[in-house]
Amino acid sequence: MDLGRRRGLRFAAFGTLLAVVALPAYADDPTPPPPASVTDVNRSLEQLQAEAAAVQADFAKATIAYTKALKDAQTAEAAAKKAEASATVSKGKADEERRQLGLLTAQAYQLGIPTVMGTESMLWSLAPVAENLQEIADRQTAITQLGSTQVSQYRTAMEAESESIRLKAEATTKRAAANDAAAKAQDLSKQVQQKAADASAAMADQTSDLDVASALSKQLQLARNQQALSRWQTYLTELTTAKITPPAAAVLKNPSKLPAGLAPLTRRGAAVPGVASVAVAGRTVRVMSAETIRAVNQAFSLVGKPYGVAATGPDKYGCLGAARVAWQPYTTLPNLVGKVYPGYQAVPNAQIQPGDLLVMGSKSLGLVHIGIALDNGEMIAADEAKGSVVVTTVPDNLYAALRPTLGAPAKPQVAPVASSNSYAFRCGNTATSYNVGTGAWTWPLPDGTYEIGTPFGQSGSMWATGFHTGQDFPAPVGTTVRAVTPGVVRVEHPAWAGNLVRIDHGDGLETLYAHLSRVDVRDGQQVTAGQQIGAVGTEGNSTGPHLHFEVRLGGDPVNPMPFLATGSASTGWGGYSNGMIPAGKLCGIGGGHMLRCDAAAAYLQLASAYRAQFGKTLCITDSYRSYASQVDLYARKPSLAALPGTSNHGWGVAVDLCGGIDRYNTTQYQWMKSHAPAYGWLHPAWADQGGNREEPWHWEFGNPASS
Repeated sequence: MDLGRRRGLRFAAFGTLLAVVALPAYADDPTPPPPASVTDVNRSLEQLQAEAAAVQADFAKATIAYTKALKDAQTAEAAAKKAEASATVSKGKADEERRQLGLLTAQAYQLGIPTVMGTESMLWSLAPVAENLQEIADRQTAITQLGSTQVSQYRTAMEAESESIRLKAEATTKRAAANDAAAKAQDLSKQVQQKAADASAAMADQTSDLDVASALSKQLQLARNQQALSRWQTYLTELTTAKITPPAAAVLKNPSKLPAGLAPLTRRGAAVPGVASVAVAGRTVRVMSAETIRAVNQAFSLVGKPYGVAATGPDKYGCLGAARVAWQPYTTLPNLVGKVYPGYQAVPNAQIQPGDLLVMGSKSLGLVHIGIALDNGEMIAADEAKGSVVVTTVPDNLYAALRPTLGAPAKPQVAPVASSNSYAFRCGNTATSYNVGTGAWTWPLPDGTYEIGTPFGQSGSMWATGFHTGQDFPAPVGTTVRAVTPGVVRVEHPAWAGNLVRIDHGDGLETLYAHLSRVDVRDGQQVTAGQQIGAVGTEGNSTGPHLHFEVRLGGDPVNPMPFLATGSASTGWGGYSNGMIPAGKLCGIGGGHMLRCDAAAAYLQLASAYRAQFGKTLCITDSYRSYASQVDLYARKPSLAALPGTSNHGWGVAVDLCGGIDRYNTTQYQWMKSHAPAYGWLHPAWADQGGNREEPWHWEFGNPASS
């Protein structure tokens, strides 16, 4: 079983594939052939999403550059005004010191006191003196004063004049810098406006293809389900043809004590417990236990059933519910994935066999998903992102494989403790929003040392996944590379990256730094934000010196740019991009408003309770927001709107309300604060009164109460 393949987008001539590969009947419900519009589609759903991600990354890049330039311009303008004010004050002080020197010089001249100043200096000092120089009360006092202060005052006046000239020059330089910064910001503003128009046009071109591509994706999933079933049925037929009766699990538990006629099955030179083999016509046929075969058969019988949070059937199944049903009545799995791991013997990944329980997660996240293993790097699992029980690729975040037929583990197996964000990665899905809680990150390279290169999501054959999984930053070899936020280091040396630093930030969040010429940290080291971890290089699969930077959530790569810009990001659901969800995947809530279907159902329940309380319909102004409309709003209100591609409106899980809810401390607002959470609707902390963005009207769909 090859688990080395990374999960990612796959590009193929899908239309041609479905045109030439007939879909065999699946279970009792024949799969209809894909419609002509599906087989004729030019771009798959996955490819559309990659293109959308690239457009969004490009717009984010331009927006970040503009935001930085605007901040620089504001800083430069403030510095210029401060320098000009200082220059003005200094000029006044220099003039006063010069006037005082002029008075001293004039008095010395009138009193006949010798002066050490030359004629030119005298003329310079006398220039600002007032007319009447005769009012001297005490000639002797004046003589004494002049003798002790004239030279000192001359030096003071000269120093003040010099400082005034310096500050004036500095103010002139800073004013020029401020003007340049303002011009740069203005130029970038025009670029952002053009990018906005281009992004809107690109997304508009894709919108018409989304529903068709979504239908194609569904057909491909049905085909994958059927192909996996066909391979399994071929194996069962092979057993029947060879007249092999699957033995009981207890018989196969110990490879060194197998019944006559059965031999150990080996993988990488080691015998696999719980499985055997037999030679048939010069071939080795794998022999699995009757209990395992029944479990896989039962798992296949669930394929296609709808997903339901914590559901155990018979109509809907959660991820654990599907695995539990598959292995009954041989064993009943505990009610949490974390409790499954300690109870069944773990086996090496190289020995994974069909029927094994695959648990997904990490030490910093906890266990969040479970599936039934198949061959070919696949598994059967209830997948929230796909909305049903499906055959899918074993994800990168596989934590362990468990074999129920081997019983309890020989040594204690302690499951990692679930973190506060473990819910966000439940059953193959990723939450629509993810906040790292630290605000803006430190960028991985110092300002002024890098360029912005290949964006996330760009497609191409040079990448094993078919698309670019990170953001490139071209920079000279040796440029300092920094950790963007605190975490624990793991150093790796994969062929594609050469030298790779992976930092685990906890709660399912990781950052990756690839192609390094030098690594300055060690395995297990705790690093802080901004700490040097290595240097830019061109090791591995690289076309030139650059840093390949990735952000991964639950093992999946996501667009790093929103994280770098804001310290948080919105991520996908169901394989769709923010603001690019097909209408067929959304549900109406009235008045032309649309939401993700689970959010819509919860909203309608909330609206019913609101009507019962106030006798009025819940007032709504905004719901699902397409990417094009996000771009338009951002172009008009950049200080208020979220960066396009990061808004929860773009996931169909946010609403803006009115009718009194749009004002703090009203009866309607207080009712919402008290009752909306019971329906899964929350007022985010950032929008609370006293926060940095006060938006009483904004509400988001969070964790359903039933979960």
